[in-house]
Amino acid sequence: MREMREVMNQCKAFIKKCCQYDIVRSFIYSILLNMLIECFNRRGLIGLVQIFTNPVIFLFNTLIIWFTMSFAALFKRKLFIYSTVGILWLLLAIINFVVLCSRKTPFTAMDIYLLSDAIKVIPVYLNIFQIILIIIGVGAGIAGLVVLWIKGPKSEAKINYLREAVKLGLRGVLCVGFGHILLTVGILSNYFGNLSNAYRDYGFVYCFTCSVIDRGISKSNEYSPEYVNNLKQDLEETEAQNSQSTPNIIFLQLESFFDPNLVKGVSFSQNPIPNFERLVKECSSGYLSVPCFGAGTANTEFEVQTGMNMDDFGPGEYPYKTVLQSKVCESAAYNLKNIGYATHALHNNDGTFYDRYKVFSHLGYDTFTSIEYMQNIEKTSMGWAKDKILTGEIQKLLNSTEESDYIYAISVQGHGDYPAEMPEGYTPHITVSGFFNTSAETAFEYYVNQLYEMDLFIAELIENLSARDEETVLVMYGDHLPGFEFTDNLLENEDIYQTQYVIWSNFDIPVEKKDLESYQLSAYVLGKLGISEGYITKYHQKRSDSVDYLKDLKIIEYDILYGKRDLYGGSNPYSATNLKMGLGNITITNAYNYKDYVCVEGSNFNDYSVIMINDKEYPTEIINDHLLRASKASVSPGNIVSVVQRGDDKIELSRVYMSVPERENK
Repeated sequence: MREMREVMNQCKAFIKKCCQYDIVRSFIYSILLNMLIECFNRRGLIGLVQIFTNPVIFLFNTLIIWFTMSFAALFKRKLFIYSTVGILWLLLAIINFVVLCSRKTPFTAMDIYLLSDAIKVIPVYLNIFQIILIIIGVGAGIAGLVVLWIKGPKSEAKINYLREAVKLGLRGVLCVGFGHILLTVGILSNYFGNLSNAYRDYGFVYCFTCSVIDRGISKSNEYSPEYVNNLKQDLEETEAQNSQSTPNIIFLQLESFFDPNLVKGVSFSQNPIPNFERLVKECSSGYLSVPCFGAGTANTEFEVQTGMNMDDFGPGEYPYKTVLQSKVCESAAYNLKNIGYATHALHNNDGTFYDRYKVFSHLGYDTFTSIEYMQNIEKTSMGWAKDKILTGEIQKLLNSTEESDYIYAISVQGHGDYPAEMPEGYTPHITVSGFFNTSAETAFEYYVNQLYEMDLFIAELIENLSARDEETVLVMYGDHLPGFEFTDNLLENEDIYQTQYVIWSNFDIPVEKKDLESYQLSAYVLGKLGISEGYITKYHQKRSDSVDYLKDLKIIEYDILYGKRDLYGGSNPYSATNLKMGLGNITITNAYNYKDYVCVEGSNFNDYSVIMINDKEYPTEIINDHLLRASKASVSPGNIVSVVQRGDDKIELSRVYMSVPERENK
């Protein structure tokens, strides 16, 4: 017994001695922090299981944290640096926890780029009490760090910066080397086909770090001018077989839309989507594999429009927020413009969301009609515009030109979050029973009723298009499944990354049942119409069955966006369009004083119109689409009166103005 006590005392003494060294203390901090992070990542104490089931991966995640902790050696206030780094990692883990609870897709570095968009939808996912708690928590963390900086311990020992920098470098080499070994033997992967599974299998720290350093498309070892030119020659052997018929082409991306009848065990008082199901049976249709689940609308858009594979980009990346901010990219819109189509984008939500008001000019659109340019908008109980407004907007676009039209429309009605209790005064058309998650059954019932209304909109749209004396093709598909706790085994099709597509037309097109990737959809539709304009379109139409299909697609994508553009002879044949926001022209014809108001007359005003006088904003009230008035304002000859279109984020989308002429005021 005495010998055992001596051994225990020796162990305690050894541990105490070791803990005197910063390298040991920081490693212990990292282990404890990683344990806490994984509990948040897996939303429970089950996160600790990784220590035993995947100890090597747990160690690697700990090493990454330990490396970031090691920067404290370069500072005299080591405890402050340890605390700051620890709080930052913990904050990221908590954000990931909140994000997983709402959208079911993990938090990545790209979400920081999307912060302005996230702020717009925070009230949808969090209530006021939760928002206040978050603000208090962040404030308390900052206050704690300030106190620690002022009153915390400060080492008086002189720091040998060269020696500490070398040590830090060696720890970095250890991390990178260990990670390379794990990648080589297959314990780790840097390909995240399913982001949620990757975070669970490889840990939050590693996956989030990958999202920081892994951006864009990596350069293939086979990439060279010769290789690309060989691909180009192969594609050019098949000349563009563009049909003499040029029907209107409409792509309609339906927000969070899928067939709820595919959920096992659930029953409905009536079929929520009878019109869509009828179209699936009668028309060309199939499952569509999309790059996201629960959120990520813009990435499905990107794949459909460009034919590029999101798997080739960094984990969690949104090209709308990265490469397309500055690059112009081959797309279905550009290719159809080349054969005489007018091109339009349409979305019944904010034009600034995902920076669409910038990006769509880099994807070849002539016009973009967002909610800021629509009249008589009806909204759901959760504040999203109902999709039926798109019927009239599509008609306006088709009537606006003499040539054939290509319209890319994005709906929003099915957008989450879905209420845990039915909103006051809301009476559902359809009731649900047998949903696998009883606590979310009301939320699912609300969602199903939005699908019911979206299905009615689909029927109305097709009725309107059928009545037109123009050949028209309508392609409809869901961008991703809604953010419920779906798993593959809960669905009849056994894949949470599958939605459905259908191709309707008012003229004869061969009917075919085929499952597709979303990056194949545009080329597939254009092929059915006899159109093969553009290299990526040709590539999908000709090479989809080849052994090197995905490898060569990635090489083409890299060449177009990051390489030397050998596919185009070294220069980009596409240039950004002069994107016109809204279809009708907003005009000002008169501005005058009336009592204590300024009245502005003109055309195409709506709820998003704001009066500015000499660049100063005034509270604006819409009387009708021809008259606005600003309170507590006055104008004088020579004043510049403007009408600005903008949403709640205050970002200006367009502006018209006039100078007040010399005349008597009314």
